[in-house]
Amino acid sequence: MRTRRQRLGQHFLRDPGTAQAIVNALAETPPRVIEIGSGRGALTRPLLERFPQVRVVELDAILAESLAKRVSSPAHLEVRHGDALTLDLDEMADGGPWQVAANLPYAVATPILRRLLTRGDLFTVLVVMVQEEVARRIVAPEGGADRGLLTIEVAMRARAELLFAVPPRCFSPPPRVTSAVVRLDPRPLPAQPDVVARALELAAAAFAHRRKKLANALSSVAQPVEIAAALEAAGADGNLRPQQVGLDRWLAIATALPARRGM
Repeated sequence: MRTRRQRLGQHFLRDPGTAQAIVNALAETPPRVIEIGSGRGALTRPLLERFPQVRVVELDAILAESLAKRVSSPAHLEVRHGDALTLDLDEMADGGPWQVAANLPYAVATPILRRLLTRGDLFTVLVVMVQEEVARRIVAPEGGADRGLLTIEVAMRARAELLFAVPPRCFSPPPRVTSAVVRLDPRPLPAQPDVVARALELAAAAFAHRRKKLANALSSVAQPVEIAAALEAAGADGNLRPQQVGLDRWLAIATALPARRGM
């Protein structure tokens, strides 16, 4: 029977070089880091060497309880047993703001990132390891085959950079896929929250039909005449595919095609 950690897609990092590279990718300030999912402490150790305050959030009660002893119980380490998917973010980041470092379980990496990126006031830099496929989706350029809703969601809230790939041999047990490390620098929303929310709503509808032209991909949200007028007002070519539309254009379309009242 597979353990819960295996079901989540968690593989323990065991390569010191990868752990050090993640730590090196963090900023100088703020001088405090939250690590999500410490596992056996491979990343925790170099974090403790660089930063005067390290807080760990670990889902596995046994690993959370044993971590301090594994890393020689330093005074500047705080371990909290909890789930980053459900913990109150203000409570998780009290005393902040914080940077974040993590080897995220594959199965929950995207929802955790979505949560953290909504709070750029709490988390100023995120350096996280995810499945390479997800990393490429996060940084996909306009027109790229990997570009999708996640790309737009991240771009609305952060500058994203793919730093390096991590092969399966760096983990125990080795996964069947390659991982990658990305750095996310949260930034202010590029438009009013209601416009951003509408842009993401429209992008979600369009990417559900990514092979269609934009005018047809948006058919579920408005009448054809409304879509045509909005695309013209936004200066958007209705013949483009959703993955060819840039962030600014999604915002312009959202402005030109606001949600109907009562919807």
